[in-house]
Amino acid sequence: MSSCTDLLLLNEKRLFKDIRASLSGGAKETRNVLEIRDNVLYVWNADKCCVLTLNVAAARGKLGEDVPYQLGLRLLVEEEKAKPAAPSLINNPETMDTVQNTADLTPLTWVPSLNPCPRFSHQPPSTSLQPTDPPIFEVANVLRNETATQLALWGNLGIALMELPKRWGKDTVYEGGKEVILCTNHNFGDFGASTEIRRVRWHPGSTNDSHLLVLTSENSFRLYECEVGNAPRLIKCWKVGRAPSGSPSKIPDFTSLGETAVDFDFATPTLKKPEMFADKNLDEVKDIIDWNHIEWPILVLRGNGEVLIVCGNVSLENYETPAVLGSLSMYPPTDDNYGIDSCSIMCLQTTPPIVVIAMCTGKIYHAILLRETLDDDADNDDRKTWSQYGSNYSLHTPDDALYVYECVELELGLLFTDDDKKYNCPIHLHCDKGNKSRYFCSHNAGIHMISLPMVSQLEEFIHGKYIYHYNGEDHLPSMSNQSTLQYLFSTRTKHTDVEEATPILGFGLLQEPCVLVALLHTGVVVDLSVIDLYYLPRIEQLEPIISITKKVNKESFDTYIKKLLRREVSQPITKIGSRPMSLSESLELLYHATNIFRTQHFVRHDKVREEISKKVRALKALKIHLLKELDTLMETKKELRQTAERLAERYEDINDKQKELARRAEEVLRLVNYKEPLMTAVERAEAEELKKMDMKIHDMKIRLEQLKKKSTQQTVQQNGECNGKRKEIVITASQEETIKENLGQMYVDLIVQ
Repeated sequence: MSSCTDLLLLNEKRLFKDIRASLSGGAKETRNVLEIRDNVLYVWNADKCCVLTLNVAAARGKLGEDVPYQLGLRLLVEEEKAKPAAPSLINNPETMDTVQNTADLTPLTWVPSLNPCPRFSHQPPSTSLQPTDPPIFEVANVLRNETATQLALWGNLGIALMELPKRWGKDTVYEGGKEVILCTNHNFGDFGASTEIRRVRWHPGSTNDSHLLVLTSENSFRLYECEVGNAPRLIKCWKVGRAPSGSPSKIPDFTSLGETAVDFDFATPTLKKPEMFADKNLDEVKDIIDWNHIEWPILVLRGNGEVLIVCGNVSLENYETPAVLGSLSMYPPTDDNYGIDSCSIMCLQTTPPIVVIAMCTGKIYHAILLRETLDDDADNDDRKTWSQYGSNYSLHTPDDALYVYECVELELGLLFTDDDKKYNCPIHLHCDKGNKSRYFCSHNAGIHMISLPMVSQLEEFIHGKYIYHYNGEDHLPSMSNQSTLQYLFSTRTKHTDVEEATPILGFGLLQEPCVLVALLHTGVVVDLSVIDLYYLPRIEQLEPIISITKKVNKESFDTYIKKLLRREVSQPITKIGSRPMSLSESLELLYHATNIFRTQHFVRHDKVREEISKKVRALKALKIHLLKELDTLMETKKELRQTAERLAERYEDINDKQKELARRAEEVLRLVNYKEPLMTAVERAEAEELKKMDMKIHDMKIRLEQLKKKSTQQTVQQNGECNGKRKEIVITASQEETIKENLGQMYVDLIVQ
């Protein structure tokens, strides 16, 4: 592809090659499976049931800063292999001054042409976020919250919430650049068999950015609390109109008349009771105001063009049910109420808010949301709406109104004339968070960009630059500067087959400088540089939340398969009696049965086989990933055990060393205290006493030695005297005679015995 339509060379990245290979071509309507937030691109891969991420800022940084740019005009038309290229056209800037005659506008835009630059061998790191429980429904939209903690994947039949991991490293990639990351996700779709999801948005008034607001086809809102680590919980559910009837009657009901809600958006936050702060200054208001005084109005669009408003702080669980007010009055009034096939609504966060309402015919209305003022003599019954007569949900009449100041019409496709039947399709609106004075439209025929000079005029008017007194009147912003419309690129022409689907599958904006990234139905990525008038957004404060314990039930896979196998028409067993059938009747019956089997049975079985195969592939991929993770965890466990053993040994050594150092410190402290030159009176007295005791002990030792010596001498003298006396013993004659007599007597006695 030419460099003017792929400035970042995204088509050569492996991520988009995988996305291109996974596209089946079954998408018929424009969707948005691509999201860019904080320079990170998220895209859903339906084949592998995972989210692929890429740091687009890192990809842009690899192109180099010295690449020369040349300002020029380029025709941005998608080149198809089987079709010839569109003829070259030249854009006249003068045609951009008006938007009333949009048939002359061509898909041309000012884009910088980039000279070919050398390719870099280094690829920016990309990561695959694998959900633990892949969704079984078809994902049509990807939506990330502001705090980058959760990613909402939703389609017409369900919602999946994926918890995002942490980012770090050189390019601030997830988990430092890990190729595959297993992310916890929660699937919920308890909306009923015939209920579809119309729109899903993160609530901007949530303090922890965890509240999801869902609009269903039953004309009801559902507010979920989606805390990280916990399953989603249903907080509130309220109606914004009558539920559609499932009756097969041919009488048209309010659903066919366009009285069902098709889209919603949040308006700017307001005070619930502003009269409470009317007589107070700004500092006093800041001191007494809290989150209970702030509410986020919700603008709800019906298919017939009516806009309802829902007031109330819906993010607080203990708060009453939000009040659903009637349809807003639109000025100047028209017979068709500004269209009967409305498809989307968007509220720009300006002061006052600018509301954008899109029709399937390509018409877009710009209106300002202001407080409605009525004359005292006017009949108040003219302001009564359906909420007073046709509903039991609210008895209030809205005090606001929409003042339409402009209408632009998109050119849905190229080469259409006034006599040709125009192509109609739903229009999807996308705001530019970096610049409030423009927005984008994606549809089956391409992408448009619309610039709103009214935004800057309102800001200047609010700051007093446009207010000056002339004959006692204040002059409002001029309406002569109408919005400019640019057809960025087209995917459809007059000669395109009516049945051929050419939707836009993804849309995202990369800021500073602004680059538009779009994923086409062919899998080709188009990234264009658009004029970026930097606008500093105001950081809005978020509102608190109180949790409740109502759980959300998840639909099982077997229930989902049973729903797919459910059919409206069946082929009964034929019992026609004994009457023979003609060949034509038999052939007609055979054709009828064959047609029923082909349209009701075989198609559904093929769908079930495809879903089961997809589930098997996802489970196999999940199994392989879990086995790898298990091996990694076992290796990590082994390393941790070895590390723990080493740390235990080191702990013992350190503990012994610490004890030794403590003992030495105690000894040093004792010696220091002992060597201290200064002593107290008590210590000096004790020292004197110790000296005296030491002297006494010394004297006693000397005396003890002397006593020991004397004792030794006396012992020696006594032993010598005893030995001398033993030598001088003499027995006398009488003693000798006595001894002899005794011995003789003893001998006689011995013999006698």
